Amino acid sequence: MFPTATRRTVAQAAIATLSLLAVPAFAAFDANIEFDNTWLSSQKDSSGADVAGRGLQQGGRVEFNASAKAGTNGFIAGKASYLATRSGSASVDDMWVQVGTSAADIKLGRFEAADLFPLPRDVIVSSVGSVYRTNTLRGRFGNSNDGVGIFHAAGTLNLSSGLSFELGVVETDDKTTTKGVRPVLTYAAGPLTAKLGVEAIKYAGATATSEQKSQTGMGVSLAYKAGDFTFIGNAASAKTAADVKQSTVGLVASADSGLTVGVISGKTGSVKTNIGYLAYSMPLFDIKGASWTPAVSVAKTDGSDDDTGVKVRFNYAF
Repeated sequence: MFPTATRRTVAQAAIATLSLLAVPAFAAFDANIEFDNTWLSSQKDSSGADVAGRGLQQGGRVEFNASAKAGTNGFIAGKASYLATRSGSASVDDMWVQVGTSAADIKLGRFEAADLFPLPRDVIVSSVGSVYRTNTLRGRFGNSNDGVGIFHAAGTLNLSSGLSFELGVVETDDKTTTKGVRPVLTYAAGPLTAKLGVEAIKYAGATATSEQKSQTGMGVSLAYKAGDFTFIGNAASAKTAADVKQSTVGLVASADSGLTVGVISGKTGSVKTNIGYLAYSMPLFDIKGASWTPAVSVAKTDGSDDDTGVKVRFNYAF
């Protein structure tokens, strides 16, 4: 027998699918396979013990998406993404509804807000340390510790051509769950895209009666498209719940041909972490919608051995 959670997820998928089939003029369905084969180098923690999860491993999922949209200037849209994973379990990725006009809209549910530290083709990005990327409140939240779904909303105002403002809100009464607000300003003109954002975070407390620690994080991202190449610069800064300063910068070059190279340098307190990654996405034979991506990443944290990972990912959209 499947676990109760798995049966519930499958039932939700069936209900959503049947609901969308009732409006075939607006419904859209697609599916894809993503399958990873990974090797991670041996790594030891501060006590000298081996870190779990190293060596050769395998993972993947089949994703089924159901989406619909009705209306033009005034519209309502929704999407549900269901995953059947390599581990034999089922889960939900996106699950949201969006309502608005061409001038403003609001999205509610399980989703990811604007990315303030984009890393194209991040098939594998090793890290033996913690680096901050202005994504604590970005999204895809599940349930709080009391089992209630965490409230997540993002309202967007299209201020002018190429200029928009997004305000994300994450809220729950559970004090053991992180929450807060996340405003992001985005400007896009020609080959340039710039994003500036802030996270006003209330970090999770240790118990239901703990006082939540308030901190503010900031992030900026600049992307420039030059011919067949896109160059991205990211920077982020914040403090942990223990008042330890975090700062991170990243530089990425990504080619339309499928090659991406990136370097990331982060610092938490006095501990530095340097990360490099490379991925090359290529068509698989002449099969439409199929590709494979070999990737490698190396990370180094002060006082620790190198953390090296190699991954080969297969994708097929059908």
